[in-house]
Amino acid sequence: MTQSNQTRRRLEAVAGAPDSRSRPATILLLVAALAMLGIHFMQLATFSLPSGQFRNFHLGFAIVIGFLTLIEQTDIALRARRIAFWGLAALTVALMAYIHIEYQALTQVRSFLPNPQDMAVGVLLLLTALILSGFQWGWTIPAMALIGIAYGLWGYLIPGEIFFHAGIAPKRLLGYTSIPYFQGLLGGLTSLSAGTIFMFMLFGGALKATGAIDFIVQLGFSVGRKSRAGPALVAVISSGLMGTVSGSTVANVASTGALTIPLMKRYGFKGEFAGAVEAVASTGGQLMPPVMGLAAFLIVGMTGLPYNSIMLAAIAPALIYYAYLMFSVHLRAISLDLDARDSDILESTQSLGQAARAQWHLAVSIAVLVWLLVTGMPAGSAAMISVLLLLGLDVVVTVTRGRFSRDAIREAVARVVNGLVEGARAGAMVATVIAVIGVLIELLTVTGFAQKLSFAMLDLSDGSLFTLSIIVAVSCLVFGLGLPTSASYFIVALFGAPALVETGVPLLAAHMFVFYFANLSAVSPPVAVAALVGANIAKASFWGTSFNAVRLALPGFLLPFLFLFEPEILGLGAGFGAQMLAVSQALIATAALNCALEGRIFQRISVIERGALALAALGLLYWDPRIELVSLAVIAALAGWSGIRARAAKRNIA
Repeated sequence: MTQSNQTRRRLEAVAGAPDSRSRPATILLLVAALAMLGIHFMQLATFSLPSGQFRNFHLGFAIVIGFLTLIEQTDIALRARRIAFWGLAALTVALMAYIHIEYQALTQVRSFLPNPQDMAVGVLLLLTALILSGFQWGWTIPAMALIGIAYGLWGYLIPGEIFFHAGIAPKRLLGYTSIPYFQGLLGGLTSLSAGTIFMFMLFGGALKATGAIDFIVQLGFSVGRKSRAGPALVAVISSGLMGTVSGSTVANVASTGALTIPLMKRYGFKGEFAGAVEAVASTGGQLMPPVMGLAAFLIVGMTGLPYNSIMLAAIAPALIYYAYLMFSVHLRAISLDLDARDSDILESTQSLGQAARAQWHLAVSIAVLVWLLVTGMPAGSAAMISVLLLLGLDVVVTVTRGRFSRDAIREAVARVVNGLVEGARAGAMVATVIAVIGVLIELLTVTGFAQKLSFAMLDLSDGSLFTLSIIVAVSCLVFGLGLPTSASYFIVALFGAPALVETGVPLLAAHMFVFYFANLSAVSPPVAVAALVGANIAKASFWGTSFNAVRLALPGFLLPFLFLFEPEILGLGAGFGAQMLAVSQALIATAALNCALEGRIFQRISVIERGALALAALGLLYWDPRIELVSLAVIAALAGWSGIRARAAKRNIA
């Protein structure tokens, strides 16, 4: 290999594009990513830029990086497409420069009277964002944004109380999409993306570059080989932890599933079950603190609540979700008479202690992030400090292990740059789609449609919180068909959460309800994109995989109702003792439900016992103390009777 090729390969690896089809695009992307990072670090440290200018730089660089990424991925034979992407990237730079230069005039002189140049810039910025988000995320979200714009212009022509509005003049409508109001593309959601979400995406990129993926998989293997469930427990642990790093359920299923699903099948689990385990574990990664999914950060933007309060509220439900999943795979392993402790399928892995010693700095940086969030530091600043700490420790570890050699120093620098660029790529991709969603949300709000729909939901439910909760849950699952979790959450949270709050539900509980169902749309038929990817890897039936996924994710469908009727499970309106009591009830109920579905407690149970156990489990989740006490007694009696029979059977065998 020539020196030139070696340099090119090294550059592409550092820039996170080992298969780049355009070296100029990769070089410019590296420069743009570092420039974007510099602006964000400077702003979070000094707050020297006005908010509107910072949002402009954030979105502008995100779009430029997005088009450069598309150029890298486009085959050289598609010359017209590559030229178009180059032109759109250059146009975005010009638009960003115009808004920056004209910022004072836009906000102080022409805030209500944009001139023709302002209108042209606003239209072009909207088009570039829509085109990029379409290529990156699919055309559903851009299409919905365009429908929202059309509704803003011509809604006065639509009959009916819910859909009709007085209409919005074109100049005013343009202001709501970007400039000169700095709403929509440059509004509050983009501010949240710039100040918080981008830093967490950067943290995820730094974790990937410094070996977190290998460490997480190794951690799963180390624990899995000590359990009967073996590879299934590996999938639960590694995919759950990976979900907090990758930020994408589908990407997580595709990456870790390629390893865990064949392993589960080889061990003895059916393909439908293996694919479902991976899909449900990856979906749960978006529910697990401290990072959680993108929609968790959007709760901050919708409610104004600090991220640390959202993170703390999410801990108990996430632990219940994963406890149920771990118990599910354990019961299935017992039913199939599998035991990984007697198998050599995971024998070649290193111990948990060895894995922890090799990657201790990853654990330290995550622990610091959690501590900073819990102590009340703004989420973006906490993430920035954790990123710098992680990369600094990684440099120390890499250079020390390499005995301060030139190659070790070069590797350390490359890992730092790769982590930063990887995070900038992910953050830029998220920033674009959030900006487009911001346009839709802005127009649904200013036309009054969201408020009208919220009132319509209240009328339809006739004041019943339970009926309203069913309507909102179904809305989440329907809007989640084919949409990213963030878009599904935002659309339903706009009208569903206010309706729940009107009935007396705490604000955070209402948004957590929507948040859970928006995430679980990834495993809900008929689309169930996470289950679909899992089924493809497992070479199994989609419907069988998706129904298994619904069963394995059952707590995710039940817990949100407890958020509304027993919000103490989130730590709301009650002390620690009351929260622990609610958590204990949920753990016992979900374990009992698991046993009923599997048909086993300490041994096989009859159909009648399964039915009684399932009813008692649901009763324990009901918000009436008398029903809960009776249900608990039934569960205890059935478990005790099963244990007595199991011991008697063992004595007979002996």
